[in-house]
Amino acid sequence: MESLLIVILALGLFHGEALGYPTKDESDVMIIALENEDMKPTILDCEYEIEDDPMFLTLKWFRDDKTIYQWIRGQQPAPIPEYKNEIDSSYESSTDPNKQYSSLALINPTISATGDYKCVVQTNANTFINHQRVQVIDTRNYTLQLNQVKIHNETQLECVVTNIYPRPILTIMSNDEDVIMKDIPRVQEDEDGYFNATTVVAVYDTDEDPDAYQCTVSFEGYAKNLTTFTISGSAGISHVDFNLWLFCFLYYLLSKLKVLI
Repeated sequence: MESLLIVILALGLFHGEALGYPTKDESDVMIIALENEDMKPTILDCEYEIEDDPMFLTLKWFRDDKTIYQWIRGQQPAPIPEYKNEIDSSYESSTDPNKQYSSLALINPTISATGDYKCVVQTNANTFINHQRVQVIDTRNYTLQLNQVKIHNETQLECVVTNIYPRPILTIMSNDEDVIMKDIPRVQEDEDGYFNATTVVAVYDTDEDPDAYQCTVSFEGYAKNLTTFTISGSAGISHVDFNLWLFCFLYYLLSKLKVLI
């Protein structure tokens, strides 16, 4: 019965009290989640309509107001040398000669690809400007731990995440409402631009029932979170996919109860 209670507590975490900050939805931001070296290019389109055949057409892409790519109709496009390894200049976005090389194909992204992008198209008659925000997410080499220390009727929870980008939002959740203290999250940026963050909360519990605690790391505009959890009186489990762990735990529990054949 105690094991079953732990499972119920874990399932109920999402309905408990949030001890941190919510994630915002930024639908106008293009997310690049770094995975491996074989990622497909990220394409940024430049929207414009040319009614008449212009005498000339030039297009430039900027990142944070710095020129990174330019194209003159009738010629081959040219990324700025500093960015030649970040842009596929051979990518053709259209068979229309006025739009043939108008898109920006980002390859080999790193966290430095994060920024405000702008394309500027100029003809003898018109100027078109488009904006796009790009946010890189890098969680390939992170660590995540949720530690607890029991002192009398008070439990102190410390959530620590390291080597992550961008600046994370840490949220500790409890299956009850025995919160007596919240610490301001401490976030530090290292020399490579990655972040390490820690947040601490304290809970006050007067009963002997096990309680479940969960720490979630989230980012503005990104739907996927990183999660770890712990049960009061147990050691923290780090770098764990919560759904996978819960599935395995339920399978083990039901097999012990002889529900599964």
